[in-house]
Amino acid sequence: MAAPLEAIVAAYFAPDRLLPETWARLLSLTPSAATSFCQQLVTDNDADGPNPTRLPPLSYVGMWPNAYYKLLARCLWVWQTTGVCPVLTQLPPPVDGVVEDTGPRDRLATIPLAIVEDLGTTTRMDAFVVAIGGARGIVTLLGVRCTAGSQVLVPPTAAVCMDAFNRKHGDANSKSKLTIGGRQWTKHAQRSLDGWWGVNKGSEAQKNALGEAKVRDIMASMVWMNTHGLPNGPIVLEIRQKDGYGARWGCVDGDVHFRGFVEPYMADGHAVGWVH
Repeated sequence: MAAPLEAIVAAYFAPDRLLPETWARLLSLTPSAATSFCQQLVTDNDADGPNPTRLPPLSYVGMWPNAYYKLLARCLWVWQTTGVCPVLTQLPPPVDGVVEDTGPRDRLATIPLAIVEDLGTTTRMDAFVVAIGGARGIVTLLGVRCTAGSQVLVPPTAAVCMDAFNRKHGDANSKSKLTIGGRQWTKHAQRSLDGWWGVNKGSEAQKNALGEAKVRDIMASMVWMNTHGLPNGPIVLEIRQKDGYGARWGCVDGDVHFRGFVEPYMADGHAVGWVH
């Protein structure tokens, strides 16, 4: 099972195990980015703590519900037991309208199984991390895709994303009960003429519930995940399901906030207000 690998991965990526400059060399990031990368990788929001027997099977459909070091351990275990890197066989095809850079995935295809078979020592883990391309290789194993604008960071966990979605919209004095996610859902309900988003009606509490149900549906059926920069904007986590509907969270200096839902890619989308 992947349980021993969980302990190995968690201990290896403990941020204070190495100096930031050493992490930077291993992960091919700046010292501050490398430390943040390790911290996010081992952050565990599971309510019941580590419990490898309750982890779901490895799948790149749907957002991983646990800490990301557990997903990395599960990937390594599958790779060791099957002899094949799971990203090469289980990753869904990209959504329509996206040009994916397959370079990081192609690099994983060149890794000899001997490098993966025994990761029980720091030296072996060092060699593995360098061989796969540092932090970029790690997030590729987590299912994070690569495009021209991609930025390398560990995505916020599912629990953090939901917390950001359900924060109250407006300041503390606002009489509105809409959440940030509920308000963003009301903006999209009318854009899909086939009613994919649902109908914008009911109380604010009902709209919050409809918005939360929709984002949970997207998270559960996600086939695309990318962390990339927006033009003149922050780095975002973007997830999409097979038809291209999705959601974005801004990730700025450790702060995660829900930016909104996204429509499927379409020609001249801005010009038509993304109505389709």
